[in-house]
Amino acid sequence: MAWFARNKQEPVVEEPVEEPRLPEAPALDAAGLRSVADHTSYLLSLVEPLRPFGMSLLDAWDQVVCEDIDSMINVPPNSTAKVEGYAVRAADLLDEDGHLAEPLEVVEADVERLPSGAAVVVAPGDVLPRGANAVLPATFGSLADGRIRLIEKVAAGEYVRAAGEHLKVGTRLLSEGEILDDRSIGLLAGSGLDKVMVRPRPRVVVVSSGDNLVDPGMGVEHGQATDANSFMIAAAAKAAGATVFRVAVHSNDRAEILQTITDQLIRADLVISTSGGKREDYETVADVMQEIGLVDTVNVAMSPGRTQTFGLVGEDRVPMLMLPGNPVSAYVSFQAFARPLIRQLMGAPTTHRAVRAIASHSMRSMIGQLHLLRGRVTSEGSVRQVEAVSMPHALGELAESNALIVLDERVEQVRAGEAVKVWLLDED
Repeated sequence: MAWFARNKQEPVVEEPVEEPRLPEAPALDAAGLRSVADHTSYLLSLVEPLRPFGMSLLDAWDQVVCEDIDSMINVPPNSTAKVEGYAVRAADLLDEDGHLAEPLEVVEADVERLPSGAAVVVAPGDVLPRGANAVLPATFGSLADGRIRLIEKVAAGEYVRAAGEHLKVGTRLLSEGEILDDRSIGLLAGSGLDKVMVRPRPRVVVVSSGDNLVDPGMGVEHGQATDANSFMIAAAAKAAGATVFRVAVHSNDRAEILQTITDQLIRADLVISTSGGKREDYETVADVMQEIGLVDTVNVAMSPGRTQTFGLVGEDRVPMLMLPGNPVSAYVSFQAFARPLIRQLMGAPTTHRAVRAIASHSMRSMIGQLHLLRGRVTSEGSVRQVEAVSMPHALGELAESNALIVLDERVEQVRAGEAVKVWLLDED
């Protein structure tokens, strides 16, 4: 018999560790495509606005206010004279019988408080001394030997711009969600505020890759091309409100691209990848994204820019968007998806400013697909007209355009003279 009996151990059942994954994506249509609206909503659902903090007024320009802001002072802060004359107490102008009172003594303007039966000479805009509640216009009295003989009387508050007449303490100035423009900054400064709670500008890192690319200003050898996409997209990100960093790898080496992207995550709220347009450029970056993050690659019912890749990469799950290599596809994809992501990070409205314009010629699209044509909008009075811009030089076509013409999934043709929706690119 055993000295000690062993307890029978139950077998340890290890729970399967579920691999992290992105939330379920929207369903595809019969053609295996995701709608632009569904894709945009899906991406926005994966990105939270940045945390707000207090910022000085000038640094907070063009950023989203994250609190309701009320005036902390009266504007004007003191009662002032509207006309040239004398600051007086209205009650001192009449005697007990209701007749004009005896002449008032003129005292110095720096008097701490206006004595009874006295007056102070004032010009328009001068602050009234404490105790004064009216201004007697110069024509309502005559000055002689330091005293004012009354000709007319005034009531309390007459010819006075009262403290708080323009703005009282506690008046709502700005509401949460508004964007701080130059006039708003003036309003807040004039109301005694030097800081405001806003969301910071998103830090966007544009990573350019492709072994055939060279930076502008460098010599272009056989088989090479100047890197234009990354500069264009970096400028577009700045225009959307971001602080932008551009980093060029100019290689297809997987390890080098992986290292570059990983190094940039510490200062990025959003990473945008651009390339030279070769298939291997795109595939290398896609492989890197798969290695370091959770990735969604899908064909979107949009032209141009059908293939879209998005991921949450690195330990902090930084959002990353990979743009197509063709300049037009890259720019259109930026406007359709990257710009809303930047605005989401800012806490600002994510939709484009859409207006109606009259088509100057016929335009065709394909049912079931959103078509974003490059266009030029002109105005004649209150009427906008738009024509499609099509040029062999893709960057020239974009430079000539000031709008994207939106032909949605239900539109097959727009005839000349019909109204069409456009996204204005040069104004918010």
